[in-house]
Amino acid sequence: MDDGTKWALQLLLTTANGDSGGAGRVARFLLSLWDGGTYKVDLQDLMYIDTEIFSAMLLVYRYLHDNNSQLDAHVSAAQMAPIFELWGQASA
Repeated sequence: MDDGTKWALQLLLTTANGDSGGAGRVARFLLSLWDGGTYKVDLQDLMYIDTEIFSAMLLVYRYLHDNNSQLDAHVSAAQMAPIFELWGQASA
């Protein structure tokens, strides 16, 4: 993973663990990438993310697509644990 994509992924993880207005939206995006069968993301919701975060989402999603990769290859369960704790029940 290149430095720009690593930075974008870290921004998303940090945001999802924060208390900003977009934290839940970013968390649902990451949860959906982690386990799309269980966690769904409303694409309409993503229209209300600020530009920097939205661009980070696109960059990470494009990377995963282009490399035929899954999020769990780049993010550990320990890194996702706080997101599951905060947002997992609300998203399932």
